[in-house]
Amino acid sequence: MYHYQFNSMSTMVQISISQELYANEMMPIYKQFELVEITCSRFRTDSELSKLNQQVGKEVTVSSEMFLILSEADQFYKDTGGIFNPSILSALENNGYAKSIEFIRDREIETPARSTASAAQSQTYTLNEKQQAVILHSKIDLGGIAKGWVIDRTSLLLAEMGYGFINVGGDIRIFGSLPRPLNIGIENPFESSNMISSIQIENGAVATSTTKKRKWLVNGEWRHHLIDAKLGRPSESDIVSATVTARTAIEADVWAKTVLLLGENYGREWVAKKGIRAVLINKEGDIWRGGE
Repeated sequence: MYHYQFNSMSTMVQISISQELYANEMMPIYKQFELVEITCSRFRTDSELSKLNQQVGKEVTVSSEMFLILSEADQFYKDTGGIFNPSILSALENNGYAKSIEFIRDREIETPARSTASAAQSQTYTLNEKQQAVILHSKIDLGGIAKGWVIDRTSLLLAEMGYGFINVGGDIRIFGSLPRPLNIGIENPFESSNMISSIQIENGAVATSTTKKRKWLVNGEWRHHLIDAKLGRPSESDIVSATVTARTAIEADVWAKTVLLLGENYGREWVAKKGIRAVLINKEGDIWRGGE
């Protein structure tokens, strides 16, 4: 296997593929990640998302890529009954996540002098397919779903050149036909240098959502990026790490967040309902495996 890596979306992109790739073959891969950054990054003032978030309440024509991502996000919002909710940006900012994670991770920060409770809207936005336009009802964040989207798009390009897998910050998608299943280690959320479990996949994708990676301190209180949309605050779920399998990276990313936010009882029910495999770790460090 040949290995390639580069930085994008505030994380490391790692590609393992059966064929050697040359510079001209890597260029479309780089461009996919550049495209999703300029489309969906809330930390770039020149991104399409940042400009869109400045026009809440107005109908705005968007790019085909943005419309596709918004359409998928809207469907996941409906599928999860609002557990997955893009309109959490104000809550994220109010709780201190106003800068890219590398600037605040594990640090004490100050929040704006305003309430930290900002429940997400029950209706996130209205899409106009005929005009390829959208009306936001509040500011939105597309970070996780954009990552899954670009992984899936990139895996299609890579599948034309060989077999292997792409790993973007722990979200993994297999492309082509692997000669043997991929065994993926699952970190101990309380001690990331140790692997506490594993999960095997032959195709599709796997993603992990955890409250222990993207966290920071506000007035001595730890906060994280997984927001309970109904309360507008970081979730207090009894699950601290949820690893799930799915057909695509975008599904795996959303299902992992959904299961964690639902908590142990309802999260296990979700795993059974979706027919996926999962490894869940709770606050006591107990491990639950489902769908196997």
